[in-house]
Amino acid sequence: TLCEVNGELVIPNESNVSLQNLDRSGYSDYPNVHIALENFRKSTGSSETAQSAFLDQPQSLWCRVQATYKGHGVSGVLNEICNSTHEDEVPSFVISLSKYILSSLRWFSGMQWLSIFPHINLSNEDLIASFSQNSNWINSPIRLLSWHSKANKFALALKDDTVRIYYSDNDLIPTLKHKLQRNVCDLQWKPFCSSILAVAAQTAILIWSIDPCSLSSRPYSGAVQVLSYAGHSPVSSVAWSPYGYDQLFSASALNSALLVWDVSLKEPQVIQHISRCGGITRLQFSSDGGKVLASTPSSSFRVFETSTWKNERWSKLSGRVQSACWSSDGTILLFALISDPRIYSLTFGNSKFTEKPVVDGSKHATVVLDLMSEEAPHAENVIHSMVWDETGFRLAVMFDKSDPRHSKVALFAISSNPVFSITMKGFIDGKADSIPCFIAFKPNCLIGACLTICYSDGDVTYVPLHF
Repeated sequence: TLCEVNGELVIPNESNVSLQNLDRSGYSDYPNVHIALENFRKSTGSSETAQSAFLDQPQSLWCRVQATYKGHGVSGVLNEICNSTHEDEVPSFVISLSKYILSSLRWFSGMQWLSIFPHINLSNEDLIASFSQNSNWINSPIRLLSWHSKANKFALALKDDTVRIYYSDNDLIPTLKHKLQRNVCDLQWKPFCSSILAVAAQTAILIWSIDPCSLSSRPYSGAVQVLSYAGHSPVSSVAWSPYGYDQLFSASALNSALLVWDVSLKEPQVIQHISRCGGITRLQFSSDGGKVLASTPSSSFRVFETSTWKNERWSKLSGRVQSACWSSDGTILLFALISDPRIYSLTFGNSKFTEKPVVDGSKHATVVLDLMSEEAPHAENVIHSMVWDETGFRLAVMFDKSDPRHSKVALFAISSNPVFSITMKGFIDGKADSIPCFIAFKPNCLIGACLTICYSDGDVTYVPLHF
C-alpha cells in the first residue's frame, strides 16, 4: 500500500506514478532501513564493565556465572545456566533442574499465592515474547521501534541486543551496546529532551545519552547509566514522566511493584504493589499525563491517576490485556484481550474540568469493534497490537501470527463527534514474502499521520496518511 489520500488507500501501479512522488515527497528524508538477519551475532554474558559498551568479550560459562553471582545472586546464576548455548556444553538435566529451581524461586518470592500464573514457568525469552507488542519477538530482526516525540529520528532494538539510532538528516547510525542490554523489552525517549533514551532489558534499565552532534557511531564510556532493583526482572515496561521530570516509571511481569526512579540519583521508590495479578506487563500514560494504565498477566488491569496514585480496577475479563491505546485527550481507552477478537472502550472524565484528581472511569467496557475472522472464527490471539495516532483520527491494528490476516495491517478511521465511531478504511498490504511484526505512528506529523511498519525481513516502511 502506497498511502492514504482523501480517505482512500492507494495501491502503487503505473497509473499513479505521479501520485507516488507527490504523496511521499514529505517523507523522502526518512531513513531507509533494512536489517539483514544473517549479520547478527548474539551477545553473551551479563557482567557489566565500562568496556562492555564497546568490546565483545567472549567468556566461558564459569566466568559468566561468577560475574553474574556478584551482581544478581542465585537467581542470576540460574538465569545464566538456563540461557546457556550448545557451545557451553551444559548437561540437559542441569538446565532442566535450573529452570525448575528458578520457577520455584519466582513463585515463593512473588505474591502469587491465590491463583496460578503460568507465565512464571516460562523462560526469559518466552516470557518477554508473550507480552511484547512485536508479533514475532524471538525471530524478528527488528524487535522494537521508538520515534522521538519531536525530532525526526527513531531508535531500533535489534535481535542481537544492540540499539541503533536513525536520523532523517544524518547518515551516521549510533549503535548502543552493553553487556546488560540483553532481551530488550521496551524503548522510550525522554520527553522534552533530544538525547536521552531508556532501554528496558532483562536484568536492568539502561539510560543512554546520545549526543545528536557527535561524529562517533559508538558512545563514550560515560554515556550510559545502569538502574537495577532486586527482584525487578525482567523489566517489561518503562515510561518517562510526560511532564519532562527526571522520573522514570518501570514494571516487571514477574513483580507486583510499580517503581518510579529518580534517574539522576539512581534511587527507586515503590509507588504501589498491585496484588493478585502476577506482575505488571505494560505501563501506558495518557497524553495529558493524568492517568496511567497498568496491564497485568491476569484477567484484570488498573488505571491510576498520577497525582495521588489512587486507582480503579477492572476485573473478571475473558483474558489479559493484549494491547491498549489512549485517545489524544486521555478520555478514552481502547483495549483488546488475548482471547477475544473484539476491541473494547472505556471512557474517563477529563481531568481539566475536575477540582480533585480522580480516575472517573466508566464501570463497564463497551464493545466498539468486532474483528472476528470469517476464515478462522475460532482462532485465538486475533489482535496482537494496535496504535492510535495523536490526531485521534486513525487507528491501526496488527494481527497475531496465527490469524489468517497476519500479513496485513488494518486501518480504521475514528470519529468522536457527535458520537464515538470506528470505520474500516481497508488493509495495508506489504511484500508477499514478509509479514508485519511491529507498528507505530510517527508523532508530530505536519500533515495527517504516518504509520511506520517493521517487517519480518528487516525492512522499515512508512505509509503516509492524508485525511
